[in-house]
Amino acid sequence: MAPSVTYSLGPWVLGISGDLLLQGTLFTQFAHYLALYREDAPALRVFVGGLMLLTTSKSVQGIVILWKLNVDLFSDVQAALEFTASSPFMKLNPAWVALIAFYVQLFFCYRLWIISRNIYFVAAVLSLFVFAFIAACISTAHSFSQGGLFLSWLSIHLGTVFGADFVLCTSMSYFLLKHSKSCSPKTAGMLNAVLKLTFQTAAPAALCAAINFFAVEVNIAKTGHTDAEVYALVAVLANEVLPKLYAVSAMWMLNARWEIRVRHAHSLGRSSDAPLDASRGIQSSGWHRSVPRPVDVELSPVPRVAQDESVPAHIAPPPIHMWANLNLRQIGDEATVDGEVGSVKSSQKAGLW
Repeated sequence: MAPSVTYSLGPWVLGISGDLLLQGTLFTQFAHYLALYREDAPALRVFVGGLMLLTTSKSVQGIVILWKLNVDLFSDVQAALEFTASSPFMKLNPAWVALIAFYVQLFFCYRLWIISRNIYFVAAVLSLFVFAFIAACISTAHSFSQGGLFLSWLSIHLGTVFGADFVLCTSMSYFLLKHSKSCSPKTAGMLNAVLKLTFQTAAPAALCAAINFFAVEVNIAKTGHTDAEVYALVAVLANEVLPKLYAVSAMWMLNARWEIRVRHAHSLGRSSDAPLDASRGIQSSGWHRSVPRPVDVELSPVPRVAQDESVPAHIAPPPIHMWANLNLRQIGDEATVDGEVGSVKSSQKAGLW
């Protein structure tokens, strides 16, 4: 009985604990976003609100599972094992995890479209994520019908997600590098910062997805062997924390926009020698404190370069869309706005627009 408890109940306790830990991180990120990006486009704020609801509901599910295993069924190990294997509440878990992952992947596909402006390539990547989500739903349906294809469809789902994540990350990096070579040195520096951030935010979720996929594959291959339970433990643990890692990645990317802009402006010498608090986007200059408006680095088109530079047509800024903000650079008390109509200088006091 002890091995069954360790490998059947243990991963749920560990995985849900990791889920709750990451949810605490997400609540901090949500609060940070609401404090700094009050003027983001409504669609983007709706996305963040939806992500908060989805991730919170997943944590509530985890708390209910922990209560059932450690309180209601604490004295009956066999009943607890049956609960993890046959409860409808547990069987919905793959689809629940896939829904959160798919929701975040839609956001990253939109980022890819903004960077690449290639609707056909983005549609191909998006179709992979749609297929992966459908595979997760089919896997969940087989778990309810007691069909033998549950693990097969789950494996298809995880493999497709892993492959699509790899394509998404590499293609986004390619287009960022491509644009950085065609833009001015000032813009290229910012795009390189975005490229670095892309790898930083994608790495945890991609690594977890890879571990989840290979653990499920090895568990299927070793069915009937004594060490198969070890890989089942790893698969459950990785599957529980994976959706929260996706959510953390998205919020990390959104919250980094202000810091990238402030650090980039500071590195160009556009700000004074006063201390800079990049995490808050606040520059102190004696009696005056100016707060630049947070701008979209990730969700804005590639900015225009100077008029004497050659700008390829494929990176020319598209019309302002629902999620793009203007490109604001603060120079002391002056603000330079590069928009669709060119460069416009304003001598007004810079503030939070």
